[in-house]
Amino acid sequence: MSNALLLAGALAAASCGRGGGPPGDGDASGKPAPEAPGGAAAVRSAPAPDVAVPDEELVDQDGAPVRLRELSKGRVLVVNFIFTACTTICSPMTAIFGRLQGELGDALERDVRLVSISLDPATDTPERLKRYADKFGRRPGWVFLTGSRERVRRVLDALGGRAPIKEQHTPVTLIGREAEGRWTRVDGIAPPARLAEEVRALLSRGQTAQRASGG
Repeated sequence: MSNALLLAGALAAASCGRGGGPPGDGDASGKPAPEAPGGAAAVRSAPAPDVAVPDEELVDQDGAPVRLRELSKGRVLVVNFIFTACTTICSPMTAIFGRLQGELGDALERDVRLVSISLDPATDTPERLKRYADKFGRRPGWVFLTGSRERVRRVLDALGGRAPIKEQHTPVTLIGREAEGRWTRVDGIAPPARLAEEVRALLSRGQTAQRASGG
């Protein structure tokens, strides 16, 4: 199945466990979609002041140990929450990250890292995550993380991504810079161009602050 079809499939579900109206404000082309019933846009961005990057060690798709705080040093993090057995929103969300890599260009890995954290660590072994990641054209700068249930749970709690029932988790993307404690939570399936815009705004603020401090 193509990434474009996976993105289109996002319009069929608002969460992994139940259907609904259009959950995103754009399609695979990045064009705005109709507003949700009642006139409220389905994709919403808001500051997320309670987000914190814990000093926990997880494991990436290659089986290598990874500390989130190390990933975040000097870079903007873009984080989503998925699991490989999900049959609805996880594939579209992952396809969006796949396209976001192209939107970010040279900034990926140098200035930005994409992080996809499994909601099902008991099933999502590194090998399984690697196969899943490869389907979406993962490049350096995008990591898939899993680990023990306890470690993953602590990470999800700190980031605000845990769902009591994984099949009913909603689409969430976090964009932030840990050094500044500045985070944005994007609820809904946002198109790659929307996420790239949020990332560039954060990068621009960081560069402005660095020049002001003489760095």
